[in-house]
Amino acid sequence: MREIKLTNSMTGKKETFQPRIAGKVSLYSCGPTVYNFIHIGNLRTALVSDLLFRYFKRVGYDVNFVRNYTDVDDKIIAQGVKEGTSAADVAKKYIGEVERDYAVAGMLEPTHKVTVTAHIAEIIAMIEDILKNGKAYVVDGEVYFSIDSFPGYGKLSHRLIEDLIAGARVEPGVKKKNPLDFSLWKPAKPGEPFWESPWGKGRPGWHIECSAMATKWLGPQIDLHHGGEDLIFPHHENEIAQTEGATGKDPFVNVWLHNAFLTMSKEKMSKSLGNVFLAREFLTKFSGEIARFMLLAIHYRSPIDFDKDLVENTLTSLHRIYEAKAKALELTKNSRARADLRAEAAWGSFVASCEKARTEIEDCFANDLNTAGAVGSLFTLIRDFNRTLAEPLAAATPSAVLGAQELIKILEDDIGSVMGIGRMDPAKALEDISRVRVMLSANIGVTRPTETEIVDLIQQRKDARTAKDFAKGDQIRKDLEARGVLIKDSPQGTTWEYK
Repeated sequence: MREIKLTNSMTGKKETFQPRIAGKVSLYSCGPTVYNFIHIGNLRTALVSDLLFRYFKRVGYDVNFVRNYTDVDDKIIAQGVKEGTSAADVAKKYIGEVERDYAVAGMLEPTHKVTVTAHIAEIIAMIEDILKNGKAYVVDGEVYFSIDSFPGYGKLSHRLIEDLIAGARVEPGVKKKNPLDFSLWKPAKPGEPFWESPWGKGRPGWHIECSAMATKWLGPQIDLHHGGEDLIFPHHENEIAQTEGATGKDPFVNVWLHNAFLTMSKEKMSKSLGNVFLAREFLTKFSGEIARFMLLAIHYRSPIDFDKDLVENTLTSLHRIYEAKAKALELTKNSRARADLRAEAAWGSFVASCEKARTEIEDCFANDLNTAGAVGSLFTLIRDFNRTLAEPLAAATPSAVLGAQELIKILEDDIGSVMGIGRMDPAKALEDISRVRVMLSANIGVTRPTETEIVDLIQQRKDARTAKDFAKGDQIRKDLEARGVLIKDSPQGTTWEYK
């Protein structure tokens, strides 16, 4: 196995990944609380977990990947009241909706998809272990974890207990020994779902669920734990305390990975703030491929600000990728007339560039999943491909097939198997990109020309230039640019692309 470096949130440093068992990876990722449709910020977190899963499978690891659904929660109960149905029905409904979004986004099925309500027995057993180890206490049917019993509290979020206590809010009537103590088991309230327990009827606190599910399917110590950076405190901090408090094994997790927020106008996207763009809306208007590139081509630890420019840049990038793939596929179909020494040499150089790009891409992925660097290497290769194809007789010489095949392989295997992009039929992908651009133009009052219109206008421009009416030719170019189309002239002819 090659050396892989990952940024561990616990240390804040990039570290060489060492699995607990050679050749195997245990991975847990915190999934959504299912009380509504997910937004694209939630989708980014899910896609990063999918990226991790794909990458470790790609490099040869046997990956045991667990992703959860929180299907009992105050928000789910409130949504049930709002919809006039049970919390269980709300959770079941929105798990189905999230699964549909994940499928459209091209996510692989994890090894295990788990829910809180299917693990109540494991949760109760873990709470009993925590109590037995003297790290929790019971007050009026509620079980609290005792922060004072766990000296390492704050080691993930790098917060001092003294500072946390100073800023803590203690609600009236709460009988906590320490304001930071958190609930492991909550007594049932009238009308809420509940389960029988040694402490009376109730339901799990939020944090205990992931500890119980992770240890159930992955063991008391796991290799990787992933989630959005908003979960570092208190959720993941509490996970560490209660899991290590129950098992006595330190560390619970070898490497913690957290992806950055998706923002709108530089503000965190959140249902509570009301500034959400639902994943369903995005996937319906755009596509799973567009979502994957937009949310994965930027490094997972870098914030993404969602705006029109981000979408436009994504469309331009995908257009370049699929335009190159279309040309490469065409080269593999055409019969070769004859060899040309100059063209053969150019393709030989391109094949060498493919090997260099492949190495760069592999190095980028191994270096903290640097997807941005990998995509950069791909675009450098695509420029080299277009430059090579522009050589005289390049399309007609036999080595063109080898060069085209190498580019397609890098797109579909080296990039595609990890990021899940570049594997579509190029005609379908380009058609979809064109559809989205027309939709976006209509939304901002500028109508992009269709491909048929563009081809016709390019021919009119060519006729004008042949007739030495250069003013008309220049005007056609300017009109196309104003409508979002770039014209490129070369010795082989005129090509175009949307901005």
